[in-house]
Amino acid sequence: MALRAQELIESPPHLHGFDAAGRPESWALSPETLRLLDDAIEPGSRTLETGAGVSTVLFALREADHVCVAPAEDEVRRIREFCAANGISTERVSFVVERSELALPRFEPTALDLVLIDGSHSFPNVFIDWHYTAARLRLGGLLFVDDINLWTPRVLHDFLREDPSWALDAEVPMRSAVFRKQLAVDGAANWTEQPFVVARSHLTRGSRAMAMLRQGQFRTLLRRLRPR
Repeated sequence: MALRAQELIESPPHLHGFDAAGRPESWALSPETLRLLDDAIEPGSRTLETGAGVSTVLFALREADHVCVAPAEDEVRRIREFCAANGISTERVSFVVERSELALPRFEPTALDLVLIDGSHSFPNVFIDWHYTAARLRLGGLLFVDDINLWTPRVLHDFLREDPSWALDAEVPMRSAVFRKQLAVDGAANWTEQPFVVARSHLTRGSRAMAMLRQGQFRTLLRRLRPR
């Protein structure tokens, strides 16, 4: 008998190797986020995630047409072994064992129903993952952003909160956010059309001067003020 989603969420496997002390590690989504994901996936949903783990098992369990992009072969092997041992088919899961910033630009721009960004959290990888998946997400589709307690996912979260193309659908505080795409995403949009960028730019002499004061750039500010 195949494992049920609730059992997976309540007792997630350790799929990410071992720490320095030899203890098995699990970097799974929070139970709250896994429940949101479970509710969002329908059999046959066209889904993609960057990163791999318990979420990948859930996509397989829910019979999504899923693409998992992750560079660690050992993690993929553990996921396959866990699924096989628990009666979960991975026939509808395509594993791309490669860094997402290299793999995503080569993908065909087929439509997606759901995207989970949970791969590398280094700068600028989170934004690259979003850039190459946002346009593929259908209108009404869902974007999950995990680990919003970290700076890079948090910046993406804050950007999407202010962008009219996206609506916050759900949030697990300091863990994950779910956005619903409500307008077409223009990857070439000018910065003036991005409220997040405009609000944080120094567009007047006064705001630039205040920013320089906060950054301790007193000499530079004095040099600029003297001719005036």
